Amino acid sequence: MATLQEIADWYQERAGRHCGHSDWFEITQQDVNAFADLTRDRQEIHVDPVRAADGPYGAPVAHGFMVLSLITFLTDSLLDLEWSEVGLNQRLDRVRFRAPAVVGCRVRAGVTVVGARTRPRDYLELVLSIAIETEDGAVVCTAEQTRLYRAMPDAALPRFPVLEEEPAPDAHV
Repeated sequence: MATLQEIADWYQERAGRHCGHSDWFEITQQDVNAFADLTRDRQEIHVDPVRAADGPYGAPVAHGFMVLSLITFLTDSLLDLEWSEVGLNQRLDRVRFRAPAVVGCRVRAGVTVVGARTRPRDYLELVLSIAIETEDGAVVCTAEQTRLYRAMPDAALPRFPVLEEEPAPDAHV
């Protein structure tokens, strides 16, 4: 059984280390249209393939905020969260939209641990640097995400499926 401080120390010892990459996720027109409907952002560059073909990218692109909203989905597979009973997205910092995510492309997230510390009410604050990239290596979005987790009473120390020695290029912004 691990204490919250031991879990925080475990992550802090890994600060600056890259955790690997998520599985690929395809950006579909259906998903872009659903996001446009939900957010009421129906610009033709997103939802009209014919008109978007004449635009700056030659095809429809995902909303930047749609790509940003995929961060938790893409990165959770890289973190062993079995020790946690609840997780909350607390904040995003240093968000940058660097390249378009053209409909039909596949994206994945790379994660680097920035740091961790205990917080009031028995929560762990975990800060991650995230880079979302396409298959051709273009970095679509970068951000620093802060999450809060509460450990289960019988929590064990976490582990990563992949832990690389060097941070990913352009991952920390």
